[in-house]
Amino acid sequence: MANQSTQVRNEILVEFRYQPNSRILDFRGTWAKAISEYLELSHWQIVENRFDMFNDDKTFRCFVGFRNAGMAILDSPERNYFSDQAIKFYRFLFKLDGFNDPIFAERLGVRSKYCDPYKNSFDELRDKFSSIYISITDRAKDAIGRESQLVDVGAPLNFVDKLGNFNTISGPMIKSQFPNFFTKDEVFPDVGFYYDIDYWIKPQREMQGGEILKQIKDFALASWDRHDRIKSLLIED
Repeated sequence: MANQSTQVRNEILVEFRYQPNSRILDFRGTWAKAISEYLELSHWQIVENRFDMFNDDKTFRCFVGFRNAGMAILDSPERNYFSDQAIKFYRFLFKLDGFNDPIFAERLGVRSKYCDPYKNSFDELRDKFSSIYISITDRAKDAIGRESQLVDVGAPLNFVDKLGNFNTISGPMIKSQFPNFFTKDEVFPDVGFYYDIDYWIKPQREMQGGEILKQIKDFALASWDRHDRIKSLLIED
């Protein structure tokens, strides 16, 4: 299960949307019990057209609905942990009687949110972020007005690469801001760097289970690595 530390460092989730499968409604109780036992999750519940499974402190959660299934883990301890758990979940799900493989895939996405503590002041991190990562040019400063003082900064930037689309939100934060972006309000640093990356594709076609699992792993690992590289620019340089 996920790291039990009260220090929130990351929250990663995956969602797979597929063509509606009404048979899931008939198997909710059987599947909920089977998946919760397989993943060693002690709690499960059925809510309308889906069922949820989770551990005692809800740091490890997954759900299955008639048109989507997902997993979320709070504070993954290392690079491969989330992808390993997600593959374990989906591989088991795809083999259940009544779940089709291949599956008509509508959307597949992995969203990763990170909180990195910064030992110095918010102002220092803000200035590093605005000069190293987004780089406000001299011409832009002239247009804004040299007498203006930057007090806060954030950057929503969207990209595409060989794996798919990825949308990012990042910037320096103070302690009171972090709970707005994470599921659990635990222990956050006085000053930190927030990085949010949402990798996604909309295949709109049938996909084999193995292809879906590979895509999830690629998204999760690429997100982790990209965050590490950006963190090294701002926190560890």
